[in-house]
Amino acid sequence: MTERRALPPDTLEGFDPGRRRFLRHLAAGAGLAVAGVTFVSCSEGEPEAAPNLVPLFFPSFVLAAGQEQRVPFGLIDQGIPLNESTTEFSVKIFRGDDVIFDEPVDARIVAHDHPGGDADQEHEHADLLRYFAVRTTLDSPGIYDLELSFDGRAATLPFQVFDPADVIVPLIGEKLPSLRFPTFGDEMSMNPICTQFGGPCPLHDKTIEEALSTGKPLALLIATPAFCATAYCGPVLDVLLEQRPSFPDVEFLHAEVFLDPGGVQGELTDPDVPKSPTVEDLALPFEPTLFLLAPDRTIIDRIDNVYDNTELREALQNLS
Repeated sequence: MTERRALPPDTLEGFDPGRRRFLRHLAAGAGLAVAGVTFVSCSEGEPEAAPNLVPLFFPSFVLAAGQEQRVPFGLIDQGIPLNESTTEFSVKIFRGDDVIFDEPVDARIVAHDHPGGDADQEHEHADLLRYFAVRTTLDSPGIYDLELSFDGRAATLPFQVFDPADVIVPLIGEKLPSLRFPTFGDEMSMNPICTQFGGPCPLHDKTIEEALSTGKPLALLIATPAFCATAYCGPVLDVLLEQRPSFPDVEFLHAEVFLDPGGVQGELTDPDVPKSPTVEDLALPFEPTLFLLAPDRTIIDRIDNVYDNTELREALQNLS
């Protein structure tokens, strides 16, 4: 297990476990203006309008050097149609002038609906065109540039990779620390214990320790369905529940983000909004995230923010 160095207090200033900051505070702490990137035509003439390229990962002290990373990012609609038959896009990652990664990456779509809920309830969803999940190893801490080729044009997205000792989220290969975990039998003041539309999901019936004691691997999702703010992260619990019957040899658990989801008022990024015991113990600076654990608590994979049925199914197959 990697030994973590204590970060200076001002380094963590502004970190708020459970804050939904993927679109509103993507560059905070990293010093990178990455929320909107303009595609530039490779031919002569004025730059052409195109979808925005956005990172779908927390920018500070999460991506770690020296191990395989999942680096998700997305395209946001700005009125430019995409060819529905296009299933792959060319993606490169640069460190300075050096090409670190150069492969086609699947263009994924996440369907989003509100089964059993009020689809007319006021809330916003970004108009997601595609999301992409790059898997690669970035050897050294520092600034990298991701480039996506699209319709004869290219867009770059700068992002930062950190020393593993400074990363604040448990990494692949480490063991998940001991966490408090509310259940139907001990809700630990959670009200409610689950914000799934139509009533609580069934993934609160045992603790993490009880799930792992079965000898099965564990899929542990931390997410708050009622407060989905984007089409990226909204359906992650529904997708997980859809895959669950196909994997009887895997345990599944879900932890909410807020201690009192029903009482949350106003801005969800308020640092004074109480978090669930699980999120407090993890000091998690973002959500949703899915930890895939071996029976001995070793983290086999971690999928942050967004996944579709295909990506999740592949990850669960590798786990089981």
